[in-house]
Amino acid sequence: MTRELSLIVPCFDEATHLRRNMERLLETLDGSRLDYEVVFVDDADGDGTSRIIDEVVAGSDRCRRVSLELSRGRGAAIKTGFDATSGRVTGVFGIGLEINPLYIPRLVSLIESEGYDVATGRRCYGGSQIRTLFRNVVGQGHRWLTRLAIGLDAEDSETDCKFFKRETTRDVVLGTKNDGWFWDTEVMVRASLANLEIIEFPVARSLKQPEIHSMLQALRDSGRYVADLLRFRTRAGFSLKRLSPIYWTGIGYDLAMRLLYGRRWAVTYRDIADRIPDGASVVDVCAGTSRIYRDFLRHRNIDYLALDFNPRLVLAARQSGVKAQRFDIRNDDVPTADYVVMCSSLYHFRNTEDEVVSKLLAAARKAVIISETVDTLSNHGPSRFRDVLRTLTNPGYDADYRFRHDPESFNVLAARYGAVAELEPDSRNAIAELTPSDS
Repeated sequence: MTRELSLIVPCFDEATHLRRNMERLLETLDGSRLDYEVVFVDDADGDGTSRIIDEVVAGSDRCRRVSLELSRGRGAAIKTGFDATSGRVTGVFGIGLEINPLYIPRLVSLIESEGYDVATGRRCYGGSQIRTLFRNVVGQGHRWLTRLAIGLDAEDSETDCKFFKRETTRDVVLGTKNDGWFWDTEVMVRASLANLEIIEFPVARSLKQPEIHSMLQALRDSGRYVADLLRFRTRAGFSLKRLSPIYWTGIGYDLAMRLLYGRRWAVTYRDIADRIPDGASVVDVCAGTSRIYRDFLRHRNIDYLALDFNPRLVLAARQSGVKAQRFDIRNDDVPTADYVVMCSSLYHFRNTEDEVVSKLLAAARKAVIISETVDTLSNHGPSRFRDVLRTLTNPGYDADYRFRHDPESFNVLAARYGAVAELEPDSRNAIAELTPSDS
């Protein structure tokens, strides 16, 4: 029978406080109404931690031990524990009890009763003035670096108190690459990019660590954190090297579009929105910063999902309250919706155009709306001038960003799917509404 809660407790050289904190943790869980199990993951310790775990496990039918043959780090221990459990909610909790275990039932309830996919304990620091100042400086430094490097706007991504809805988060948790302390930030980034519902619940710290040990450990971990952050930034597509500066930030993207199109930018989105009735569901492919929703659909009872390859734009959209998800149309299937939209992005897929349009049609219940730029500065003027402008639209993956449709070629495309391309008044775009064959 599947339990309500599987609690993963990573352990490495914890002998000095393990027995005492285990008793406190189990006492709290026994006093709750949770149907739980606790899985202690022994990360190949060398100080007697394994023996103490065995003694505790032998005295409780709610506890078991999973061991790693070699020490691989916190992230590896958590993934091993996650893969070995099956609770509807799977939590990660530090045996140092930096956070009071009394918060566990509330965090589980946020997932079971209130519909969140991820619930974490956002630490509120207290204690002496020196300790508080140091922790705040380190914590703010981590948040600033993470926000600068990848755009994640989390208050406490490094907390060792995290709970996951297994049904929706399994692939995210087990798909993480980092095996060390950076795992905590990586899993939060991946959860956000997967459009999961996340809540950071404020919790108070309960255990005071010796100041010197705590400060030295924090400084040492910060160096590793920065190195892992930079590696993850490249691996997960946040690197700025291959893409145009237009795509570096959501604010920069919006500003560039306004400079290039002026008021015509809003006209294009309005013309698409006018074709979508109230109450419809919409999937916006290559959505950028989701301006069509933010400016024209937000207040119309529209079920909207933004999909984009650029993780920075996805996070920017989510920070604006938009449901957004990282997506690669070359490899991923488009989620089903009444209307599937693609605006000013089809030219990126010149070599696989029909394959992309077929994917859009397969996902649409009522229509696919494609708006494509057919009259741009990239189509006029000296060749070097056009090349510079086209390079500025490089999205950062293997796309034919130098190609542009003109009215005739876009109309030929639309005709292949039984539609007619219409030039949008006061815009540089043409629009075509394609109807799925089974609608």
